Amino acid sequence: MLKDIFNLKKSFDISFSNQGFYWYQGFSGNNSHPEFQASGAYVFRPLTQTAEPVSQTRTVTCIKALSVQTAVIVFNDWASQEISLYDEAQNVEVEWTIGPIPVNDNIGKEIIIRYDTDIQSQAKYYTDANGLLEPVSGNYYPVNSRIWIKDQNRQFTVLTDRSEGGASLHDGSIEIMLHRRLLYDDDLGVSEALNESAFGEDLVVRGRHSLIVDASATSALVHRVSAQNMYMHPLAVYSLTQQTFANYSAVYRLTWSALTNVLPLNVHLLTLDQLGPKDYLIRVEHYFEMNEDDTYSHPVTIDLQSILKSIGTITNTVELTLGGNLPLAELQRLNWVTSDKESSRPTDHKEQSLNDTSVRLTPMQIRTFQVTVA
Repeated sequence: MLKDIFNLKKSFDISFSNQGFYWYQGFSGNNSHPEFQASGAYVFRPLTQTAEPVSQTRTVTCIKALSVQTAVIVFNDWASQEISLYDEAQNVEVEWTIGPIPVNDNIGKEIIIRYDTDIQSQAKYYTDANGLLEPVSGNYYPVNSRIWIKDQNRQFTVLTDRSEGGASLHDGSIEIMLHRRLLYDDDLGVSEALNESAFGEDLVVRGRHSLIVDASATSALVHRVSAQNMYMHPLAVYSLTQQTFANYSAVYRLTWSALTNVLPLNVHLLTLDQLGPKDYLIRVEHYFEMNEDDTYSHPVTIDLQSILKSIGTITNTVELTLGGNLPLAELQRLNWVTSDKESSRPTDHKEQSLNDTSVRLTPMQIRTFQVTVA
């Protein structure tokens, strides 16, 4: 079990009173009335509000290599995790494996991982979605990339490698749904229970969480950049060749980047698509929120020509709508009249001039351009 994460640079830690896998028993209703709604593919409805541990015992194996230390923790024959700490890393990696979930006892199970910390979160937690105050199932909010809790000085952030459901049902606690196997249909469309298999075998799910411990004031910088590294990591691809490396490298280009200058830390190049021989679609994003970082939560200006010299000299720039299907200057918004006469102020749409390749981005803004090069 994970007991403590110490931030060496900031000289503070977060303690864990508990960390591991738990399960909710799915409600096995007949769907005849709302109070008999079964837990299923579209509905998370546990029988009780209390999750049970998947095992009362566990085995731990520690491995120390040249650049990484790993603890392999096996809870039972269908639940395990590997907790790894890499040299110079700003995060702790938890790789979990769940399945096949046993149902020979005729009980549907919904498996979570829980991180119970000493953070005084005051009944607040944050995700990249939102929700309302409800029982356990209603408190599960979509977690597309991250969920965190914080107190005055410390913040604990969990980055997920996929969209998952998450909640904080107690101060200092985060729980995330990992895998579900249920025996009753919820009668909401699929007409079958959430009891899936693949290639004739019951499903095994593997995933990864990245745990970040940092000061509340500076944590956004760490988890924003860490998320980019996690979700935008390079993909390794391979092919067979009869050539030696020397011959291959003499014939083919081994490295290439469209960027000729480094982008500011808070800017992400979302899209670079070639539309035609001389036309490109470019989409850039400011991925920090307002007021979450003293340095990077401010507007930033970049020059497309400066950072994309490799594609040629930009002779024409037209800003498009976010989807790239219409010049922004031609966008006609609907004007809504409300009973209290209030309305959001329309955005001023300004088309980029022929020679203007300077782009200003405000926090969380995404802008799309079609450029023509000589």
